[in-house]
Amino acid sequence: MAHYTTRGTEDTAVEFDKVGKDGLKATDGAITEVDRGGKKLVVKTADGTEETFRLTGHATEDAGKDMAKGTEKGAKVTVYYTEEAGKKVAHFFEKI
Repeated sequence: MAHYTTRGTEDTAVEFDKVGKDGLKATDGAITEVDRGGKKLVVKTADGTEETFRLTGHATEDAGKDMAKGTEKGAKVTVYYTEEAGKKVAHFFEKI
């Protein structure tokens, strides 16, 4: 999966990630909280569990700009993340 930015008519890849075995994990849910300053995202999954993710710099930037329409409370998203030191780290997410 490629994470990219668009300036004018030019797309620039800023990160490449493998999804699946030995790569990023993915989970779907509804946003219950986005804390851009605290770099935190909370998502409620289909089974009612709330998952808390730390946002990377790219994910925080996206939540503040391009993804703004998809970060309102209740929006359905897929979160792509890794686990580091027992914590879930969201690299990016997309509205579904």
